Amino acid sequence: MSRNNMETFAKISTRLWQNEKVRTLAMEHPSAFAVWTFAISYCAGELNDGELSRFHLKCLLGAADEDIDALIDAHLLDEHEDGTLWLHDFVEAQGRSRADVEAAKERKAEAGRQGGKASGESRAAKQPASKTKQTRSTSEADPKQNEEPAKQPASKTKPDTDTDTDTDTDTDKNSSNEEFSLPQTPSRGPGESLDGEYPLAFEQFWVTYPRKEGKRKAFEAWKRARRKTNNALLIAHASLYQADPNRDPGYTLTPANWLDGEHWLDDPLPEKRRPGQPDPQAEKAARLRDVDWLCTHVDDPEAQDAALELPEKAQALARARYPDEWYRIWRRGMKRREQAKQEATP
Repeated sequence: MSRNNMETFAKISTRLWQNEKVRTLAMEHPSAFAVWTFAISYCAGELNDGELSRFHLKCLLGAADEDIDALIDAHLLDEHEDGTLWLHDFVEAQGRSRADVEAAKERKAEAGRQGGKASGESRAAKQPASKTKQTRSTSEADPKQNEEPAKQPASKTKPDTDTDTDTDTDTDKNSSNEEFSLPQTPSRGPGESLDGEYPLAFEQFWVTYPRKEGKRKAFEAWKRARRKTNNALLIAHASLYQADPNRDPGYTLTPANWLDGEHWLDDPLPEKRRPGQPDPQAEKAARLRDVDWLCTHVDDPEAQDAALELPEKAQALARARYPDEWYRIWRRGMKRREQAKQEATP
């Protein structure tokens, strides 16, 4: 089976895992990433040059509307004005179109027809020549048959030293092979690891997970997790967890805790604050203590609540700078406080 047969194989770049757009899609929309992969296989098999529809994606590939929208937003699907959907740069990625495949088939069929015709003509041309050659070889062999009886006595006087030498050599070879032959690797059944202790499916997960600690406990947790989901999903999310730039190696869960906690269902980790980057919570707290900011955000409920918590000096400063604004924000804050008390009263 040819590896270049587009009807059998679809091409995916070996650097796909390095593509930032695809990695982001896989982390944020795993189901959309799966649909995109299935779509490549489907279009390659159908020879449709990457043309799809929402019907194909939903009914044949199990896509949801959110998956389709995510692929369009990621520019992995192109939506045309007539409503059709096309895999982005599908023909360029696969290297040839449906027309190219059909043309290659026609050339191959034509070459087969021409080859069969030429082969028949060649056999017909060679047949008379082979008969002539056979006649010549027979006539040349007759004189040699007459000379063989004269040479036969001389051959009988020759000692059989070659036979003895060959026998000794064969014996030496056999003994050498028996003495220095390497032990064969014992065969292993399907699903067994090299040492036979853990199944290969678990070894695949273990190699992928970023923290190698407590293998025996991890194996027991893995068996429990397999009752809830499949190994391919565990490996996929373990790979995402390993590649997550926001994962702190010092706080990486052990594989047993990750599996028992069903963390393969978790969302991506929150973005880490870079060194020198301001803390959003600290900035918010500073704003709520700033008289100028409060009095320019009178309609903000958080500003109204924060105004009532200001120290007396800050309130006096606010009344002096923004008399009208301070009056409004103070009144609205008091009203919110009264409403909260009434709601809390049984």
